[in-house]
Amino acid sequence: MKQKQNILIAFLVLLTINTFAQSKNIPKYTIGQNVPALGGIIFYLDSTGQHGLVCAPEDQSTGSQWHYGAFTNTKSYDSIVGSGKANTAKIIVSQGVKPYAAELCYNLNLNGFTDWYLPSKKELSLMFSNIGRGAKPPNKEVGNFASDFYWSSTELDLNFAWAQYFLEGNIFTDLKNHECRVRAVRSF
Repeated sequence: MKQKQNILIAFLVLLTINTFAQSKNIPKYTIGQNVPALGGIIFYLDSTGQHGLVCAPEDQSTGSQWHYGAFTNTKSYDSIVGSGKANTAKIIVSQGVKPYAAELCYNLNLNGFTDWYLPSKKELSLMFSNIGRGAKPPNKEVGNFASDFYWSSTELDLNFAWAQYFLEGNIFTDLKNHECRVRAVRSF
């Protein structure tokens, strides 16, 4: 009986040591952290703290139209976290390869990554509230955003898409042929 207890105790000790060693190797990320190995500034983390979203450290454009010369319905209506990439793909299929907001992100090669996209409405809002002017210190304005309008990949209809004003945080619709700033994001 004593031998079984000793084996069980030894097993539990080894299991604890192994678990502790593995947890030390897992990187700990925080909102507002600029991680070049991930491509940019972290503005969202999932519940594990190991996966999330980063934005590029700088704007990809100080003024770009949402579309390329054609008012069409791209069906990029999704606005939740994680939908920006699919929205961007839909916009690219609809609009082609000329320069406009989604294309600037889709074709971006930055910090060794080529999987950038135009953020969804919610992703853009999280940038403002987590690393923009709407964030609490010490993350307030670590995203280096201009006090200007930024495009999301979420469209309202064939004429309008959602944008966010990074001075005050207002989210609104704007005509797709107006020019707004563009900031690319990627998931990790």
